[in-house]
Amino acid sequence: MGVLFGFLATASSRIVGISFALAVWLISRPGGWAVLVVLTLLALRVFPGNQV
Repeated sequence: MGVLFGFLATASSRIVGISFALAVWLISRPGGWAVLVVLTLLALRVFPGNQV
């Protein structure tokens, strides 16, 4: 079971790292902040939080 959790932790940290690198790259480009805003709004629409 520990091996499975270790693998999932490694995969999630790699996804977070790639996402962070992509965000920094987009911010450094002209108009990249707008792409990040659109992606954030899309993610909030597709994956809404817990709503009561």
